[in-house]
Amino acid sequence: MRKGVPKDPEIADLFYKDDPEEIFVGLHEIGHGSFGAVYFATNSHTNEVVAVKKMSYSGKQTNEKWQDIIKEVKFLQQLKHPNTIEYKGCYLKEHTAWVSEGLWSKWTLQHSNPQHRL
Repeated sequence: MRKGVPKDPEIADLFYKDDPEEIFVGLHEIGHGSFGAVYFATNSHTNEVVAVKKMSYSGKQTNEKWQDIIKEVKFLQQLKHPNTIEYKGCYLKEHTAWVSEGLWSKWTLQHSNPQHRL
């Protein structure tokens, strides 16, 4: 079972080495599904409000889950467009990947495109 920092340096570079439990505070679940759960949180280093998706890669199909996480992180790192959520980084802790992204509020969505009001 995979634990800690990946041995492959190319894969290891996809993840921050910091402890996500020390960085993200005030976690409040805002959604969940088969992939894991999404939390509203504050980055204690920047004071920025973010969304954190916690995805477990333990248990059944560990390798498949791990490969899905790697694919998602690589995709998010390449995604740069004004109409997408900003990828902030990914951290590993106890068989769980913590993917941090910007958080769009209802106000942001309403005012970013006046033709598509919520």
